[in-house]
Amino acid sequence: MKFLSNGIGELVLEKLSKAIEARLAVAFFNPSDGMLNALAGIKELKLIVSEEFSVNNPYKLERLKIATLRSVPPDDANGKLHAKVLIMKLLDGSCWTLLGSANLTYQGMFSNQEACVVIESGDPADETSAREISGWFDSLFQSAKFLDLHQAKLIFDTRSQYRLVPRTSPELETDAGYWALKTTSGSTGKQHWPKFLAEGVIAVGWNSLPLDPSKVSDVQLRVALKKKYDYSDRKAKVAANQIGKFVGLKTGDRVLLCRGYAPVQEKDVHIHGVARVTGPFRAEAWKKGDWRFKHDAVIQEIDLDLPRDVVASALRKQSLRQTIHALEKADFDRLIKKLKEFGVHIEV
Repeated sequence: MKFLSNGIGELVLEKLSKAIEARLAVAFFNPSDGMLNALAGIKELKLIVSEEFSVNNPYKLERLKIATLRSVPPDDANGKLHAKVLIMKLLDGSCWTLLGSANLTYQGMFSNQEACVVIESGDPADETSAREISGWFDSLFQSAKFLDLHQAKLIFDTRSQYRLVPRTSPELETDAGYWALKTTSGSTGKQHWPKFLAEGVIAVGWNSLPLDPSKVSDVQLRVALKKKYDYSDRKAKVAANQIGKFVGLKTGDRVLLCRGYAPVQEKDVHIHGVARVTGPFRAEAWKKGDWRFKHDAVIQEIDLDLPRDVVASALRKQSLRQTIHALEKADFDRLIKKLKEFGVHIEV
């Protein structure tokens, strides 16, 4: 085992030129053209990346024509992918492994202060470690998702959109509403956040309702909910109230996009992002599995877990269990300040 802190990119390029197989698991993938060409020349390449496509470049992934690509969502049950591991089989039959802090980006390979270790099959002392790392990669590869390049491109292309859409005037800002919106289907647990980010929208469920909730009365909406979902009077009233809040969002309203939390829970709260509403409510045509009640929005991705008590204290809410919650501006701003303490600066 050898320690490496200088010349990482140059050494990786040298080894790639001699590689016949490579397996790579990396959080961030945005390599230089030289590194990308070296990877593209390998006949058997398996690559796992994090689904953080506001950073990772899907167009460069697409150039790896014969590679087998997999991805891990940031909210994976086992945690986000943060590893940086490169395993190569070389022309002489030996194996070479690099693991450490360096992502497969130009900065990670050539300019950052990184720390890595190299494991080589020719060293008997490294055999057990090399075998364990190889097994770890194969297990992760089996559990990872097939990479959706189309959706990845949509996210990547809108990654800086919130900087390009003008803010509302100061007069309208003072009239803005503040909200927290969950991003999962309550009945199935399906995560809709990637669609939000890819399409530049925020949305809510009840997508099989046979009407546009913005064009009916509250009574008509409750009747439709009871009929479609077999809701009780009370549950239909609660659902209609939730939908009504979402329909009524105004241009300029700011929305915290997050996972919900219970009054007593140890698990952290995942903050997906913050959105600013940029368009009126619309009801799209029904499509199986998709939420169709939407507002256009510019979204800043955050992708951060915060302690439940920090979120609850900032928002002065002991739980976020319903789909949408109205917030006080002071409470929303208090959470924004907490995010700043964690290194996140809100720009929407």
